[in-house]
Amino acid sequence: MSFIQVIKDLTLSFFIGGFAAASWVVPLIDVLYKVQFTAQHLLTGSKENEEFIKLHEHKSGTPNLGGILIWITVPTVLLILFGSFPFVRAVSFMFLILGLFGFIEKAIDMVNRKNMVFRELSERFEWRVGKLLIALIVNFAVAFFIISIAGIQSTNIFGFILQLDNPLGYFLVAGTSLVAMYATEIIDGLDALAAGMYIISLTGFILLALAFPTLAALSSSASILSIVGIVIGVLAVYLYFNIPPARVFMGGPGAMPMGPLFLMLALYLNAMPAFFIFMIIYFIDLASSAIQIISIKFFKKRIFRIAPIHHHFESLGWPEYKVVMRFWLFNGMLIMLGVLIQLFLNT
Repeated sequence: MSFIQVIKDLTLSFFIGGFAAASWVVPLIDVLYKVQFTAQHLLTGSKENEEFIKLHEHKSGTPNLGGILIWITVPTVLLILFGSFPFVRAVSFMFLILGLFGFIEKAIDMVNRKNMVFRELSERFEWRVGKLLIALIVNFAVAFFIISIAGIQSTNIFGFILQLDNPLGYFLVAGTSLVAMYATEIIDGLDALAAGMYIISLTGFILLALAFPTLAALSSSASILSIVGIVIGVLAVYLYFNIPPARVFMGGPGAMPMGPLFLMLALYLNAMPAFFIFMIIYFIDLASSAIQIISIKFFKKRIFRIAPIHHHFESLGWPEYKVVMRFWLFNGMLIMLGVLIQLFLNT
């Protein structure tokens, strides 16, 4: 494919994804209002919760689970347009299963918030460990999509060829997918933060695909840029309604598939070093939450005023928009660094 044709496909896919999402985003938000799938920031008695409520109580009543838009639109459009390609089918199946997992997890969480017994249960360390084990099992399905359906059976990490089509490879892919899933999910905590971060990260994969067009090719007439274009188009529509003050929040259905999507793109482009750099801010945000949970459980001490760390900055007095824009800025810098390092490694 010529460079001009690749750009045409990217931009056309962007508009197709955008139009598909725009066609039903408003009715979706209306339904979420009617069925009362809304954010309810409630006091649970903990000091951390009180601080969070003080910062976010004005957002109560905003529809949640807006990520349904991403969960349904992306795989539907991909399968209709490019369903003959194994990698596209793998991406679509991943979106469907992780979006469903995110929907169920969020729905249970919303029930917990209305029921004191369930709420106390969900805040227990054992509940979180059990949920983590279930999530790992789900991500073994993602590993199957990547290795067996997409056919990605090896990857190059700093010159070391790692075979994936064996039990250890499946476990490593599932584990990495699990961490990436929760990393992109947990950063969905401020208006416009997550969607903006995802679009910036996907821009990094656009640059890598343009730099290595042979690796990016799905066939002689299509490349993974069509996939990226559709996802960015859908995210752009969602972001329009998530810009402060948000009319809708994303939740697990839209946030959980994004980290595994980044992993799948990186494996297809043989760009795992870039992936780990692209994910730094997401991993830091996830690690801050894990550190807080472990510290409270075993040492009865808080490391951060609120976790994850983007809320910690809020608690320090940073306006929400300043936290969001600074995260976007540093994410953009890391994306450029990741692309640069990958270019040096591949040339």
